[in-house]
Amino acid sequence: MGSSLKSFIKDVRNAKTFSDERTIITKQSAKIRTKLRDDHLSSSKKRENIQKLLYLYILGEPTHFAQVECINLIASDQFVDKRLGYLSTSLLLDESQDLLTLLTNLLNNDLNHPNNKYIVSLALSTLGSLSSYDLAKDLYPDVLHLIETSNDPFILSKSLQCLSKLISKDFELTILSILPIDIFVKKFFSNNKNDLLLTNNVWLGICKFLQSIVILLLSSFSSSSNSDLLSDQFLTDLNHCFSSIIPKLFYQLSSLNIKNYESSYDVQGVRDPFLQCEIILTLKYLFKLSKLSTNHFISLINDHYNKFMDLLTQLINNSSLNLNKNPNNAILYEITMTIFELEMDQSLRLLGVNILANFLKPYNNNNNNNNSTVMQGKRSKNNHINNSNSNNIKYVALNTLIKVIKYEPCAIAKHRKFISQCLYDTDISIKFKALELTFTILNKDNLVELTEELIKFLKDIFSNNNGTHDYVYFDIDESNDLINYTVDNFLKKCDLFDSNQDAIKLRSLFEILKIVGNMISIDQLNEFLIIINNIENWQVKINSLIENISNNMINNRIVTNNISWNLIMVWSIGEYGDSIITKANGNITSNHLINYLNQLNILYSQNFKNPLISNLSINKHSYSDYITMIQYILTSALKLSSKINQSDAHNIESLRQIILSHQKDSNLMLQIKSNQYESIFNQGINIKRIILDSMPKFIKQADNNNNTSDHNKIQPNQNRNNNQNELLLDLLSDINDNLNQEKSTSSGPITVSNNNHNSKPISKTTTLTLPKDNIDLIFKTDLLEVYSHIIDVQPGNAHLELFFKPIKTFVKSMHSLCAVSKQQKLTLGHLYPHNTDIEMNQIVKQSLKIVGSGKLKLRVKLTLVTVSSNSISDKTQEIQFDYKFNETI
Repeated sequence: MGSSLKSFIKDVRNAKTFSDERTIITKQSAKIRTKLRDDHLSSSKKRENIQKLLYLYILGEPTHFAQVECINLIASDQFVDKRLGYLSTSLLLDESQDLLTLLTNLLNNDLNHPNNKYIVSLALSTLGSLSSYDLAKDLYPDVLHLIETSNDPFILSKSLQCLSKLISKDFELTILSILPIDIFVKKFFSNNKNDLLLTNNVWLGICKFLQSIVILLLSSFSSSSNSDLLSDQFLTDLNHCFSSIIPKLFYQLSSLNIKNYESSYDVQGVRDPFLQCEIILTLKYLFKLSKLSTNHFISLINDHYNKFMDLLTQLINNSSLNLNKNPNNAILYEITMTIFELEMDQSLRLLGVNILANFLKPYNNNNNNNNSTVMQGKRSKNNHINNSNSNNIKYVALNTLIKVIKYEPCAIAKHRKFISQCLYDTDISIKFKALELTFTILNKDNLVELTEELIKFLKDIFSNNNGTHDYVYFDIDESNDLINYTVDNFLKKCDLFDSNQDAIKLRSLFEILKIVGNMISIDQLNEFLIIINNIENWQVKINSLIENISNNMINNRIVTNNISWNLIMVWSIGEYGDSIITKANGNITSNHLINYLNQLNILYSQNFKNPLISNLSINKHSYSDYITMIQYILTSALKLSSKINQSDAHNIESLRQIILSHQKDSNLMLQIKSNQYESIFNQGINIKRIILDSMPKFIKQADNNNNTSDHNKIQPNQNRNNNQNELLLDLLSDINDNLNQEKSTSSGPITVSNNNHNSKPISKTTTLTLPKDNIDLIFKTDLLEVYSHIIDVQPGNAHLELFFKPIKTFVKSMHSLCAVSKQQKLTLGHLYPHNTDIEMNQIVKQSLKIVGSGKLKLRVKLTLVTVSSNSISDKTQEIQFDYKFNETI
């Protein structure tokens, strides 16, 4: 093992096993620890061991034993020692450690070093990155002194950036910051002689300092927590200083875009893009402050806002000439965010949308022919090669369009061509973002066009998943996620179809089932069934069913690997078998329908009993899915028996045999259902027709809450005329089981009404209140309260409910997960009402059933998104807590 850093790194990299690597690292760590304890160790050896220590830090090894030695290096008079000492201190320590008190005098001495500006720079950089509350308060005057007395642009730049960090640590320093702003005005902007000090780095420091002040003021005005510390005189003086600085910022930003302007910070032909972005960001914060506190900063808008909009327009025209340069793209992105966050004029907002749309356009980067890393895989539709840079730009553009669509939805929808192209990108994250944006812009005007595009997208995924494209790599799990996301969101958008578009709606639904039905779970099919059932145009619905059923039945083709498609066909036969036979004009007879059901019954029964020798694709569906499929076949056979000609004894007996085939089934649920159905089968035809009437229509209720919910429950109509049908239908189909158990994934509240009556559904809104008895507050934060209500506790099992109540803000997309101890088993219900978006003070509950033994202990993890009115982006938060109940099961 060598003694130098180079040999140490080489030994670690050449280790053949993990055990060898651990041995080398452990020995070297012990060696460093021993040597650093030696008081007679030379400076060069000490530096060498500190360098090895930094490599251990990079490897993730503990390095706390040498933190004091790193600080001691700073006390050395040699620059090489100080440089390494400051580097190691910045990396190995953080602002929460008590060792920082040892740095106060060392930093104070180096900040006032008379000869070496680089030592002062090291001290400023370390102070900015490690400053705690106490360090900020103690060394703030020293940093101000440097700004006031120094004429070196290098020191001024570092001092300004350090000052911005100190102010963010202590709000009271913001009150004192009016003094350095006065210093800026006098030192930098009072006369033309001081222009020599205003280098690009100094401007960058000024921008950082202004941003830190404005961000703290914005937070204080929005929360009112520290607003009482801000006097009117302070704010008036601050407004005067801002008003004098803004024109200088305008001038500097314009100067950076002059063609003859010479700059030493050129990046791909763009003059200092970092400074341009910081100036734009600073101006955005200043005008946002003026809009939030118009009483004190109204002059900023009156005097400078229009000029700022003109300047942004000029920058857009200058920067849009070459979009294949990342520096230009960074400036354009910052301009776009400024336009939307300040809610500028519509003309500028349209320019912003066009900029983001241009980011989605594929292009060739001719400047990087040899150095660019070309992604292998599928080419885009326009045969442009996508590199990693363009993928990053696309993702940023899509994500930003999703955030700003509330400002210009129509303008963004016009660029759907480029959005659709992103669906075929090789990057899975871009696919998801493009899908999210596609469903966001989907409306009645572009519904048909985007539906066709989504179907093409599903075909493309299915083809890739089956290996028909030359992909280097394609993740099957990712493809399933894309399919489920697409199907779920498309079903929610089906309400946008008008009544005269029923044929298109049905064609789209059946096309989706044909393409990816083998990847859709049984639970998702409830929504398919509800949509098909609610089609009002009877002629269109029956003709579409005849077309799809005849393709399978007449041609004697049973799709063995698409359980979802078969389930829809089986359900349709049970619900509309009589209409299908009548309208088919002899092309489909009762014999065809019964034979189809019988073949499926045999096929799925074989699969259920002998899964290893099945012809079906077992990996696509679970054991319970096949049980569900057989239940649907039994229900369809029973319903069809009441719809066909009763004089045809052979067909009636064939349907009876389908039902009796599971009377002695090993699955208890199938056995019970078979015997129940036989009992109903033997009833008179008039009774059977009443019991086995077609499914009623599900009508969505208007949600009285202001929020839009993604998952809402299905509620039965209270009409007494339908009570008998609803109770009997509960025995006949898993659809009704799901309805009664409140597990529907419908996109809105739904009520049941009979198709044979013209009565309107009774609108009923579900509003939850906390129970009066046995209710305990188990958790509380600034966002929400969580209550528990124990319904029943017995030896071996317990039933309880959790209630969630947001108290200060609107909560979007809340998801709850719970866990119990290893001796217990938890059955977790859905949020009720089925609503992941919760208004302030609205209550939702969740049912928990626990079996097992031991003390009741619960761990709850909540993932939620809080919506803020002051920001475009929402904030995702995770909350986790444990609670011990007094009860034991």
